[in-house]
Amino acid sequence: MFINLISSVIVFIVSMGINFFLSPYILKSLGNEAFGFVGLSNAIVSYAAVITVAINSVSGRFVAYEWHKGDINTANEYYSSVLVVNIFFSLLTIALSALFLLNIEHILNVPNYLKNDVILTFVFYFINFCVGLFNGVITVCAFVRNKLYLLSIRNAISSVILASLIVVLFYLFEPMINYIAISALLASLFVFFSTIYMSSRITPQLKFDFKKFEFAKIKELLRSGIWNSFNALNRILLTGMDLFICNIFINANTTGLLSVAKAAPIILESFVAQLSGIFAPKMVELYAKNDINSLIAEAKFSMRVVAFVMSVPAAIFVVFGLEFYSLWLPFKSTDEIKLIYNLSMITLTPIVFISFVFSLFNLDSVTNKLRRPAIANTILGLSTILAQIAVLKFSDYGVYGIAIIAAGFYSLRILGFDLINAALNLEVKFYTFYGIYLKNLAIFGVIMAIFYFASRTFIVDSWMKFALVSFSFLILGYIFTLFLFFNKGERVIVINKILSKFKVKR
Repeated sequence: MFINLISSVIVFIVSMGINFFLSPYILKSLGNEAFGFVGLSNAIVSYAAVITVAINSVSGRFVAYEWHKGDINTANEYYSSVLVVNIFFSLLTIALSALFLLNIEHILNVPNYLKNDVILTFVFYFINFCVGLFNGVITVCAFVRNKLYLLSIRNAISSVILASLIVVLFYLFEPMINYIAISALLASLFVFFSTIYMSSRITPQLKFDFKKFEFAKIKELLRSGIWNSFNALNRILLTGMDLFICNIFINANTTGLLSVAKAAPIILESFVAQLSGIFAPKMVELYAKNDINSLIAEAKFSMRVVAFVMSVPAAIFVVFGLEFYSLWLPFKSTDEIKLIYNLSMITLTPIVFISFVFSLFNLDSVTNKLRRPAIANTILGLSTILAQIAVLKFSDYGVYGIAIIAAGFYSLRILGFDLINAALNLEVKFYTFYGIYLKNLAIFGVIMAIFYFASRTFIVDSWMKFALVSFSFLILGYIFTLFLFFNKGERVIVINKILSKFKVKR
């Protein structure tokens, strides 16, 4: 587990480094309006995932479950059946994307000078989505072997390929949005072929065989995963529709600024999702063995590990966010910097809340109890959209209204439903996970307060000062929180595991 954890952290650092240098370069090259379509196109393409997630989201769980039971034949039946269905999904995506692109001027607010560029961007992103369908299924090889660090290595290389291609294309040719989509597609193709090679090496028993396709297996996956489609829809309604609404009801320029503001929080949330996912294989194994007590202990431990990793950098970002954006986007006006910072902090609020509960989402798939969260989350997601439209129609809050409504409803779901739902999945008392969650949240509040008062003694007006202050806060923060999140025995285990990865002897 710890090698998976450390590899996830390394990939996060690599991704952060790439985005740190690349995003300002892209924004400055393209401008607010064009940059807004980068995030918007990704969000709209992700809507297609709603129709595919029903099968793909639970395929790993079913394959891994049969694998750990020793039934390789049944595991291959699930594996082959999902790959066949994804061929159908790809054809359906092509048809629906064609309809969308033929009517794009009636759906989005696209400036005339960007129309062809935006259309090409969507074309490459839709192709990239189809490639990603197969990547997700083949990736199960690392899941069943609990070797997720291999995926981290693969993802790190993919990120470097993506960044390198964007820089080369932007340098050699006039900057265009579709270059980003082309680079993303080529990076995904690397992921596709490298994962096929990985699967052949670590799980040669998992093989695609068209003859093993069974419609009964797809029906079983669909019955289980249909609720994940509702969850995917809810996620889009809560976090992915704001750019679309901003484009339609306000303008493309403001959409670009909102997209910039969401960039850092989205990276943090993606990292939390990746970090939380490393606990899924162990949870599946414990559930398959009906060891519920150990599963509960693993779930609580996962909450503390994620909170430990995330709390310090998130607190530093809150305290020094304004200075960060001022240094990161020096070509933006003071008013734009303040707007970006404020929107970023609003967006970050539910990300912090969900960081300490994200690992519990594994329990939905582990226990195959997906209906309850799907229904609740879809209702909440629809309410969010209606509330955002109402705020824009009947008030002058503008983009702030969009961000506040999304953050408020997202936080409400986390605090009022997700923790209870995790307990219900395991048929334990509803408050089982509230104690550790509130403790994690309190520790974050303490860290942020300490950092805030300590930061008042520093003037951060250069990258050198920002790096030195942030690094100092990071080290001291991790030392301090190590004692707050873990007991003595756990601290020894965590420290020894980390040191062993760097081959340091104590």
